[in-house]
Amino acid sequence: MDEIMNSRSQSQEVFERVWARVMGSAAPQTTAQPQPEPVSPPAPEAQPVMAAAPQRPHPAPPRPQPQPKTCCLRQQVLDSLEQWQLARLLSRRAGKQSRQMSNVAAQLHQQAKQLSAAYFLQSGVRYWPVAQLTAPRITTYVVGLRHLYQRNQALTQEFQTCRSKAGSPDLMQLYGQLAQEGVKRAALLRQLLEQTGM
Repeated sequence: MDEIMNSRSQSQEVFERVWARVMGSAAPQTTAQPQPEPVSPPAPEAQPVMAAAPQRPHPAPPRPQPQPKTCCLRQQVLDSLEQWQLARLLSRRAGKQSRQMSNVAAQLHQQAKQLSAAYFLQSGVRYWPVAQLTAPRITTYVVGLRHLYQRNQALTQEFQTCRSKAGSPDLMQLYGQLAQEGVKRAALLRQLLEQTGM
């Protein structure tokens, strides 16, 4: 009986060795021998994962937000351009007064340029809204001249008001100059109207 038991254990050992060679790994442990429990390596300490920030190009510097006085400048540029357009139309209908009306149109165009430059200095934005202009509607030369006179008066008054509220000496000087020119232009427009004989 001992021979049978020994032969079985020997044959088991031989089988395990042969099996290990065939499989290319260490011989499997017999059930008679206790198997050591596999020791798992210690878990690495959890470290906070830092998400890589996506590479972005440097943002453009923010555009300065227009202040209330620069908003007035935008409207004044547009008003000046609308008056310029009206004066150009009147110069084509003025007859003997066409040269004087052309001079008025040139003054208003220059005024719009000055206001646009002041707006650019204040805001960093170039504003020249020629595309927004619509063709002026006038029935007669005299009616158009009256309309131009009234708009000139209103804008000149606005320049005088803005001069006292301007935040910079340059803007105060510009408004003062434009107000003086507006007063002279109003006198000229009134004189042209008187010459028409109504």
